Amino acid sequence: MAQITSENEQETEELVQLAVARAANFYDTHKLCCSEAVIVTLNQGFRGDLSPQAALQLGSGFCHGMGGAGCTCGALSGAVASMGVFLGPHGKDGCKKKKFRAAVREMHDQFHARFRATCCRVLSKKVKHDKQAHWANCLQLTKGGAEIAVRLLLEARPDLVDTADRNFLAGTEGL
Repeated sequence: MAQITSENEQETEELVQLAVARAANFYDTHKLCCSEAVIVTLNQGFRGDLSPQAALQLGSGFCHGMGGAGCTCGALSGAVASMGVFLGPHGKDGCKKKKFRAAVREMHDQFHARFRATCCRVLSKKVKHDKQAHWANCLQLTKGGAEIAVRLLLEARPDLVDTADRNFLAGTEGL
């Protein structure tokens, strides 16, 4: 039994790393904003129900802290939206409301613990006047949001390990 757990842990870790790299690629190379990169990566990488276009559209309003307002970080918002696709209580494989809300709260809490804030304005305050530093900062937030979301998603839905689109996550298939 220990070997099976170890294999599952290894597969999970591989998927986490692939998803983080893919979200970073969408942000850095394809110039998607943080929320778009996270939602597209999780939706397609774990075979969510959204079309690629719908995933992009869903993520577009969360960029720059809710459309530039500087509120909740788009990487966090995108992660929460992605969790809703897979774990939301109204989906075919969703969780009960209480369990879903606990998972979302855990997403928030882990993001806050790692980055010391959830507000885009606060997270980017020190780099807002340096375009390159701001881009690098948001890249780290995008990677962190994707990582935390994938870990929580696979913890709640271990069946997704077997159905994940590894080719997409590895970057061998386009958007």
